Amino acid sequence: MGEDETNLVGDPVDLAGLRYTQWRYDVHEKSASSRENDAKLWQLRSFPFDPTKKTSSALVLIQNEEDDGAFQLWVVAKGSPNKIRDLVQFESEEKGRVTHRWYDAKVKRLGKLGYRSIGLGALDVTNTKAAGILFPSGLPTSSDNRVDLKARINEARRHARESLVRSDIETQSSGILDRNKMMFVGFACFNAPMRSSSPRVVEELKSSVRVIMLTGDEPNASYVMANKAGITNGKKSCRLLKTNDSGELIWEVNGKLRKSTLEMAKKVRQDIVEKEKAEFIVTGDAVSALLSGTVMDGETAHYVQNELLPLTALVASASPNDKSLFVKWLQSSCNRNVLMCGDGVNDIAAMREATVSVAMLSGFGHESPGGGDTIGMDTEDMRRKERLKRRYIGSNRLNAIKSKPSSSLDEAGVGDSVVATCARIQHGIIEGMRQLQSENTETPHHTTAFDVCLASVKAEFKRRRDLKKGGSNAAKILAEEDCLRRSLESKSTREQLGNTEVEVDEIQTGESCLASSFTLLRPCISGVESILRTGVSAAACGISLYRKVALNCMLSCYNLATLYKNGLRYGKWMWQVELYSIISTERASFSASSTPRPRLVAGVRPSTTPFHVSEVLSTILQAIIHIVTLTVAVNFGKQLETKYPTITAHKGFSIQWSDNNQGGSAGSLLSTLVGSSTSNSLHSDTDAPPQSFLKRSPFQPNYISNNVFIVSVFQNAVTTMVNHSGRPFSLSFLESRPLCLSGE
Repeated sequence: MGEDETNLVGDPVDLAGLRYTQWRYDVHEKSASSRENDAKLWQLRSFPFDPTKKTSSALVLIQNEEDDGAFQLWVVAKGSPNKIRDLVQFESEEKGRVTHRWYDAKVKRLGKLGYRSIGLGALDVTNTKAAGILFPSGLPTSSDNRVDLKARINEARRHARESLVRSDIETQSSGILDRNKMMFVGFACFNAPMRSSSPRVVEELKSSVRVIMLTGDEPNASYVMANKAGITNGKKSCRLLKTNDSGELIWEVNGKLRKSTLEMAKKVRQDIVEKEKAEFIVTGDAVSALLSGTVMDGETAHYVQNELLPLTALVASASPNDKSLFVKWLQSSCNRNVLMCGDGVNDIAAMREATVSVAMLSGFGHESPGGGDTIGMDTEDMRRKERLKRRYIGSNRLNAIKSKPSSSLDEAGVGDSVVATCARIQHGIIEGMRQLQSENTETPHHTTAFDVCLASVKAEFKRRRDLKKGGSNAAKILAEEDCLRRSLESKSTREQLGNTEVEVDEIQTGESCLASSFTLLRPCISGVESILRTGVSAAACGISLYRKVALNCMLSCYNLATLYKNGLRYGKWMWQVELYSIISTERASFSASSTPRPRLVAGVRPSTTPFHVSEVLSTILQAIIHIVTLTVAVNFGKQLETKYPTITAHKGFSIQWSDNNQGGSAGSLLSTLVGSSTSNSLHSDTDAPPQSFLKRSPFQPNYISNNVFIVSVFQNAVTTMVNHSGRPFSLSFLESRPLCLSGE
């Protein structure tokens, strides 16, 4: 455990244990004291949670004032119930069998109730060799003063670091503790209610992708939570594949153990696929045994791996190595792209192997940005609906904003509401004016009150850009706001409780963010769905962009090989006007295509390659239509030119067309570019105006050039609108105001 500026931070399970057992932990002394009595303990040697062994242990010195302040030396351990079961001992073999049976039944019972259970073990080692090693002159006594006691404890910690390793405490392999196993103390049960948003997010994800749960929790508890989240299909019966103490695969069906055979595997598949009366789940050690090839019956293992393992939606009691092997198998054998989401060090190995990895800064804490989740309310969905309301225009948007009452957090500038935005801008103006009036040397002499206001508004826009972009700047902004929010909430709570001491739990950042492609700033898996929606819209936008580039390339080739070769020329501002129309429409289309829709659409995905048959045919068909349209426009212009001859004295917003009779030869093209006298221009030689530096005749308007220009601008807009990705991947044409205005 550690401590930040105001709060104790560490493992959420440890923090919950301290909170509900009424113990206080001192980070500096590495000691804990009870609030109910005068008992106190000091950590002499501790070993953190091992993801592989699924245990953590410590050697502690205990002083109990109820026992005349006597000191005792104890070994304590906690971990997975299945692992603690192997560390504890029982006094007789017969009693051991009964206790083991009771132990397994109790673990299964707690799991079915949905509790996260931790097994606890302890051992009194006051009269063992360990006490002599740590305290050569004997254990401390109640008569020792505070300074001497602290010195002796620090000396004992030094001896513990030099003399004891993890196996000495947990398995007593060296015999230092003089006993083989610990005593079973009991279970610590934690009720971790599921977030209200989790079933909704899982349902949305299952409509488009396959969802699998990888967890280190006990199978029964994992199955209950998977049913609540909607990951499994909610069947009451399940078929559990696990390994026994010998490492052999066995089946657990309705509480009974069955040997793993080919006939049994086929029967399980029939119950799952054909009869649909059971769910298939597997433990992590069984996955490792199957994928590593350590199972003796190769035919059965091959059938289970190919026919049953692809059907599972839950892998329980999985170690980090088990998760990593399963992710590799999904990618290699099943040809799947895997997105792995995790929040702890147990998930790092699998996240490194996954195609895309998503880390949560913490799996615990408040889901809502303001803190204090409301039970039974999907706060994340409420936030999304609020964002959708802000897309409205007119009175609906104004009424939605005005009807929302402001809070103290908004008035302090915390959040994205209008009140909070105004508060931040006002604070920036006040701070800038204060520096301006205090004759600060860092403030430029030419700074005025208007500059201060403008700088405050720019800072607010920069904040919004950083939050939208994400990354370290966004994390810093959210961290500062979270610190201010906690400070205001703590102050408000102290005022309500009469300045009594208030404890606020703070969760340490997860290590998994160091190995992930994306990091969720809030402890809610709805961010995974947001990442998928953004990825789908980006993929659709990319395919659309390829299609538009290919189409524009074909049209440019036609224009260069046919129109411009025969003397088509633009006037002074025509290129700028056409380029502006292209930029405005493409910019609006890209902005709309990059904005994902609020929900994933089931079974609909964009093309994976621009060379798909449908994409190629669509591009070619559009090119043919555009070329035919240009040809019709040119022919119509020729008819107008014949019927209404061009007046050379007239200067207009148009281009000149030279009807070249020399066909498509290179000489014809060269003569057109340099303005050779061999070119058969629309005007006679006597009326020809002076030539330019490149020997090209100055621009003269006609109907053909005007038709081509108007049709080209219109085609650019049509190309953008027709090839815009839109529904169901991103904002459609009518939902994007900039796109509608650019199309107009």
